[in-house]
Amino acid sequence: MPDGAFANSVGCGFDAHIARMANRSAWKGRFNRVGLGSLIYVLYLVIELFRYRPVDLDICIDGRNYSFQQVWMATVSNHPYYGGGMRIAPSARGDDGLLHVTVVGPMQRCIFVLVFVCSFC
Repeated sequence: MPDGAFANSVGCGFDAHIARMANRSAWKGRFNRVGLGSLIYVLYLVIELFRYRPVDLDICIDGRNYSFQQVWMATVSNHPYYGGGMRIAPSARGDDGLLHVTVVGPMQRCIFVLVFVCSFC
């Protein structure tokens, strides 16, 4: 495996949208001051769940093109967990030299919430 660095995971879609909204929120600082900083993410998850529209996604992996419709989120990971403990790539290992691609979608909003919540279990 070549030497180098890689972020734990890189994502796009709903998870990145929630992170952006929460981090730009004026409420985040207020929540942090009272020790409830993580709740801002839950707040935006609930709000944005009804606004967010899944998108179509085209990606190239090892020279092969893949197309997905109605994607909620996609990540590239070298570790099983991200987002405060969400298990996004259960078989990923930081020392095997592999990157794991996870694409989530299409599914109904209520199922997506269950998948999202259960991934913390």
